[in-house]
Amino acid sequence: MESTSVERAFRLLELLQTRRSWPGTELAERLGVPGRTLRRDIERLRGLGYRIAAQRGPVGGYRLATGSDLPPLVFTADEALALAAALASSAANGSAGGSELALTALAKIEQVLPASITRRMRALRSSMALGDAAGVTPGAYPAPLDAGILGVLALACRDSEQVRLRYMNTVGTEAGTDSVRRIEPVALVPRGSRWYLIGRDLERGWRVLRADRITRADPTGLRFPPRTVPGGDPGAFLAAQLGAPPRQHAATILIHAPIDQVQAYMGGFATDFSPAVLPSGEPGTHWCIADTRLETLAGGLLWVRWPFEVVDSPELVALLRDRAAAFAAAAGP
Repeated sequence: MESTSVERAFRLLELLQTRRSWPGTELAERLGVPGRTLRRDIERLRGLGYRIAAQRGPVGGYRLATGSDLPPLVFTADEALALAAALASSAANGSAGGSELALTALAKIEQVLPASITRRMRALRSSMALGDAAGVTPGAYPAPLDAGILGVLALACRDSEQVRLRYMNTVGTEAGTDSVRRIEPVALVPRGSRWYLIGRDLERGWRVLRADRITRADPTGLRFPPRTVPGGDPGAFLAAQLGAPPRQHAATILIHAPIDQVQAYMGGFATDFSPAVLPSGEPGTHWCIADTRLETLAGGLLWVRWPFEVVDSPELVALLRDRAAAFAAAAGP
């Protein structure tokens, strides 16, 4: 394909990946081509292994169909960095099948991306320190995070370069406003669903800053001698600063399924599984869960697809019975 056709084909692929289905007329308008050219580009993508389904008629259109093969994906720079951040967090928390799988997936993605994006991703990985996975709630969503800011912070950590930050204040009389900080960043640490920047504030000394509260990050070009966080371990320093997450409620769940099945199905959302034996003598799984709210524990159980029972929390049992009655009433007769 000539260069303009290649660029148009990638643009078409990017559009197909953003929505479940597209009317053919709208796709052609977005690409600025006639319908005949659109159909030819669709066939080109099919020839590369993409399964693109077509539906005829007045409500017809095109959509990417699921299949057994995994064709190439198209990511923007920010999408690629966001994916890298998610994989790095998975590695830190031991989820998504284990840290090794997450890091090898990250390495494979790095190999096929343009140098400008790869530089930011590798900086992220090299500046990352593993934090304490305690307090991770099953199915927790990450705090909103600007991928561009994360890239600037990662490069600054790697290169020992001062950054000028705007940081959102959340307490005191300045709550809701931004303050300007000059930071010598040392490490980015994922913990639970958030990222934290550890560095030396030129006015306040060593600090832990939540990355999702950084509204702007600008490199200054000023280098500083590489520093080590107090105690030498960024993860331990973060844990000491934040303290252990409060976990007022805990429960052990006996799941009526072997541990390998449970981990394969829920590994991306939860950990703390151990093998167990059911009263019938068949293999089962113990799942230890804890959080500050009983409702969060009950919500995590929605992910369990097998029969289960609460072993040691009468409070959680009472809540489940109450919610079961409410759900039954909502479902109607």
